[in-house]
Amino acid sequence: MEAMRFYLPGCALLGLAGVLALAPPARAQARPNLLLITLDTVRADHLGIYGDRAARTPHLDALARQGVWFEYAFTTVPLTLPSHAAILTGTYPFDNGVRSQPGFRLEDRLPTLATILDRAGYATGAVLGSSILDRRFGLARGFQAYDDQISGAVAEEYEGLPASKRSAAEVVRRGWAWLEAERRHSPARPFFLWLHFYDAHLPYLPHRGAGGSFPATYDGEIAYMDACLGRLFADLQRAGLYDNTAIFVVADHGEGLGDHGESTHGFFIYDSTIRVPLIVKAPGAGPQGIRGAGPAQPNDELASTVDIAPTALRLLDLPVPAEMQGTPRLAAVLGRGRDADTPAYAETFFPLLSMGWNPLRALISGPSGRLMKYIEAPRPELYDLSRDPRETRDLAAAQQARANSMLAALDDFVRARAPRAAPDSRMPVDAATARLFSSLGYAGAVRGGTPVFVTNLPDPKDRVHEEEAILTALRTYEAHDYPRALRQLRAILASDPRQPMALDALGTIQFAEHDLNAARATYRALIAAAPYDSTAYAELAHTEALLGHRAEAERLYRKNFALDPSNGRALRELGLLLIEDGKLAEAKGDLERALALQPGDPFALNGLGQIQAQQGDFAAAAQSLEQAVAADASQLPPRLNLGFVYLRLNQPQKTAQLMEQTLRRAPRAPQAYAELAVARLELGDRAAAAAAVRRALALDPQNSLARQAQAALQRQP
Repeated sequence: MEAMRFYLPGCALLGLAGVLALAPPARAQARPNLLLITLDTVRADHLGIYGDRAARTPHLDALARQGVWFEYAFTTVPLTLPSHAAILTGTYPFDNGVRSQPGFRLEDRLPTLATILDRAGYATGAVLGSSILDRRFGLARGFQAYDDQISGAVAEEYEGLPASKRSAAEVVRRGWAWLEAERRHSPARPFFLWLHFYDAHLPYLPHRGAGGSFPATYDGEIAYMDACLGRLFADLQRAGLYDNTAIFVVADHGEGLGDHGESTHGFFIYDSTIRVPLIVKAPGAGPQGIRGAGPAQPNDELASTVDIAPTALRLLDLPVPAEMQGTPRLAAVLGRGRDADTPAYAETFFPLLSMGWNPLRALISGPSGRLMKYIEAPRPELYDLSRDPRETRDLAAAQQARANSMLAALDDFVRARAPRAAPDSRMPVDAATARLFSSLGYAGAVRGGTPVFVTNLPDPKDRVHEEEAILTALRTYEAHDYPRALRQLRAILASDPRQPMALDALGTIQFAEHDLNAARATYRALIAAAPYDSTAYAELAHTEALLGHRAEAERLYRKNFALDPSNGRALRELGLLLIEDGKLAEAKGDLERALALQPGDPFALNGLGQIQAQQGDFAAAAQSLEQAVAADASQLPPRLNLGFVYLRLNQPQKTAQLMEQTLRRAPRAPQAYAELAVARLELGDRAAAAAAVRRALALDPQNSLARQAQAALQRQP
């Protein structure tokens, strides 16, 4: 784990009550609006309309009755990033190149819903419920506003997991604020708004407001999202926007919840994680359906998440680009018959790229009364989904001819749609990103390997117990039960000594417990097991620096950056290390390059300000430090450094004001009292200066600046 220099606070969770304002009525417009709602980690069978009688989802159920709901809709990948790449581009992962997460980025070559609608004159906005989809992963193209700033200026270390996700109420509030601003500016301009809700993804949180109390459970989070969506739908009606808005509601994937031994998602492609709710309301439909009218039966066409983009474009009367591979489901949505029959495809490379196990892919095809699924794996599987929806009876051995036929159909399906040259959409994974994904339950966040389908590696269904054991150990660690987590990790490593995620977690605990020599040995073992993993070099570099091996730390930081040249954090840590070694010119260059990669990084700005002050350029230092404070006002060092620089610029009033603000945040900061004492002394307020000196020395009797102020007070009459 990288040593955390300063604490970054998480974002607060907001309730819905009182946050939605009513937008002014819209003028008539020719082209419909589009609202895309993606519900992260929501299984279809946990919504009332899909058969869960205990579900508290009245608003989604009512929307489904007004529009159309697909009984058999499937995602392409049971992971957030690749699934959303398919939703927004209408392409399969083997075509768009986003095969897993993290470590992948959607390339610029493919059109997306946002790029198309932006060119068509739409206002385009997105509000993300989690950092897992932030702009560095390539989904922001075409969005004029892409709200992905989840937890402040530089969200690096997640002390509390909620810092990496927003509540449904906050997503709705921000989305509505954007929409209101757009309607005030251009009332007749059509809009495309994408709202991403992350509540049903671990960790679960309790909620009050939005018309009820919701427990910290999977179903409680789904109920909470539904309540927030109910308020959104009602506000759209009051604003006169509802009728002319096409609404798509879809989950990116489901959740294992223990089915087939998988508690989360990503490792398997059973229906628990790839069958998703898909609800569509066409533009022109009025609010009468919200009162419960509409079809009582679902549409039984086989649908895929790649169908969403082309269907939305057809509903908006816009052409579908040739690059999109999905099938427009226009007849189904408008109730005008059936659309073309297309099998559904799903895959997961997460087992390969995170654990070195075999990837999986599947084809679902057949009429609604005999829907079959074939899973290609070292031991292939065949299921009759119509008769065995929980996939408990594998028919591959008993129906070998059918299994072989579906394997051939799967190969033909991919061959007909895959590009001649496989796209390379890999991107480096920095330490912060790896830790974010692992904190959200993705054991073994992508570390290496090539996304090529094979069938000669360990079958994930034979190893799921190991993945679950790692998840258990991570949760134990997150609960700060280090002794138990250590026992769990060592048990995993006893059977697999080169398991990268277990080694990383073990080193993290050893580092946290200040057992630096043990952490050093563990991180060296991690590098030996995963030499392609840039984060391992950063973790070892931190450890070596604290052990006093500064030349080795510098070498490791440079190796970290060589493996991950997009990672400004490696350069920043190197720059801060060089400051401590007095190598100011080198440090300045590294920090400036770090800021070119990650503008607004308060740690790099603080380091740059320190160098500029030491070089006597106090005006430049003040500018850098002011930017650091603006980027993250919670950080104490930039504020203290800026106060000192103001003193050197003969601006004691600014120092006094800044230190008074600082002491309201950190009332036991002796250096802040010392700087306040000097500022008050220079402003001629001896009484206030003396009081500040006393507070500074009470907290830190050796504070040199406070002693200087005390001596100055004693010298003056």
